[in-house]
Amino acid sequence: MSRRRVCKRIHLLCVTGALVAGLALSGGSAEAGTRRDAGVQALPAGVHFQDEGTVQGWSNYPQKPQKQGVIRNVTTPAYKGGNAIEAKQTYINEGGGYHSETVQASTQAVGQDRYYGQAVHIAPNWQFHNQNVTFQQWSPEDPEGPWELMFIQNDDLSIGGSGGFSANVAKVTDLRGTWIRIVTRLKFHATNGAIEIWVNGVKKYSRTGITVLPKTSNTVRWSSGIYCTGWRENLPAGPRELSVFHDHARIADSYSLAEPANW
Repeated sequence: MSRRRVCKRIHLLCVTGALVAGLALSGGSAEAGTRRDAGVQALPAGVHFQDEGTVQGWSNYPQKPQKQGVIRNVTTPAYKGGNAIEAKQTYINEGGGYHSETVQASTQAVGQDRYYGQAVHIAPNWQFHNQNVTFQQWSPEDPEGPWELMFIQNDDLSIGGSGGFSANVAKVTDLRGTWIRIVTRLKFHATNGAIEIWVNGVKKYSRTGITVLPKTSNTVRWSSGIYCTGWRENLPAGPRELSVFHDHARIADSYSLAEPANW
């Protein structure tokens, strides 16, 4: 074989290899919720998604907040690594939705058992009030719609929604100005499902051996940000400008893997 043909063949092999590598990095998995961050090494075994405080890491990037909302990378406050996501909303004297969110699509399907961990931060001077300020939720995808929400109302961290689970999970009275670590387990099953919640390493809510299903869809998406639901039909009970900060988001097969303190 001539030297020219050898060089040409080597060039083609290099191009093909680069294309295959690029596809491997950017492609997803057939399993609901499994993904790898583009250009980054493979995730640890048992981890299906993680984001270390950047809006670019989510499947709805570039995000489109409602109204004058903001969703952006910030350097402070940050839980680990020197960056976090700020989700901000400002009341503009009209009703309707006030959402600023990152979204990860198809994070879990019926029959799967997943743990969702993240650290959230509210300002030291956060004013407690009797309006729901949601900071994460799980929603069916087809057809879509709210299912189970987690929010701050008064000084309670609570859950509620059409999923049928409503409870005041923990007090956040003394947690303003700190990073609050939250891990939520969802096991989708018709008779042996589970929903459990840990706050700062302590299990605060647990229901197991029950029906836990997204009802209208076989899969759900995970959304994280700020949702000022009380502003849809009412004036703000607290400040007209609110921010929730998010960092170290992870979806995994176990509590220990999802717990932000562990990675």
